[in-house]
Amino acid sequence: MNSLKKLDRDYVKADRAAVVGLLDRVTEADFLTRMGLESRLREIDEQIAGQAEEPEEAHASAALFFGGRPVVGSVGIEAEFGSGAISTFQDLVTKILARNTTGLGVKGPVANKSAAAMHITNIVRGSFGFLLEEVRDQHQIFETSLKKAVEQASELLEAFGKADEEEFQTAVVEVDQRILSTARDFFELMRQNGATLKMIAGDDEYQFGADAVARGADRANATSLEEMDRELRGQLAGVLPGAHQFEFRVAGAETIKGKVDSAWTSEDLERWNRELVGVDAVAITAVKRVVRNGQVARETHSLKRIDKALNRQATG
Repeated sequence: MNSLKKLDRDYVKADRAAVVGLLDRVTEADFLTRMGLESRLREIDEQIAGQAEEPEEAHASAALFFGGRPVVGSVGIEAEFGSGAISTFQDLVTKILARNTTGLGVKGPVANKSAAAMHITNIVRGSFGFLLEEVRDQHQIFETSLKKAVEQASELLEAFGKADEEEFQTAVVEVDQRILSTARDFFELMRQNGATLKMIAGDDEYQFGADAVARGADRANATSLEEMDRELRGQLAGVLPGAHQFEFRVAGAETIKGKVDSAWTSEDLERWNRELVGVDAVAITAVKRVVRNGQVARETHSLKRIDKALNRQATG
């Protein structure tokens, strides 16, 4: 759903609740008032029914409402803060889109930035906010990759601000250091300026009060990501082709569980189950560690390849 459409729907629902509340308080003697309110309620219900029939929006959109020190009611927002916040959010979306498509390098320019470009198409009132939208062919039927990236960026920021530590670690292990650094820049900008945020992306609404902003900034500053390849010697315990998951028993040590790199097909994994389970093998995994305050908080493995140990012939 377009973020502006969600705002409209929320407004209409609030209007309906207000009318129903008035009807509950109107006495039977106040006949004309009741007739007027019932007529208004029918109009609202027709409007809601019409909104329900509108097609789902395939393009990216996000509405960002800022509050706090940089904002003067619904009148205006400090230009330096407003432009910085929008620019940093755009940078986060750009990097997530690159990771999802062309790949995000460790450093250097982000590839195909123009594909991630969003436009300020409206100033929205509430506190003070901006509507950002993807400007593309309006006849698009399927969701665009940019729409997915905007939703992922919003969900990532929410995970930073939530009190649930497990949810934060689950979210952050899926990104890389450049994306983490941009999220840190966003929360630091918000905290230093005493700002709060309500964000609407698609059908979802996210709230970042002062506590959530401070929590997000603290987490971002205390967290780093480490990535490396690791060679494992042992035996494949098995893989789940549908879920793309594996278990590998390391010789004389623990059992490693994780995902299989998406480059391998379900047919490849079925073949591994037939040919490699219980066979001495060498596996190469991509290891990612979430480091909090210098301590490893979480470690994940992604299986990149596996070879028989004796002849070292690649199974791919």
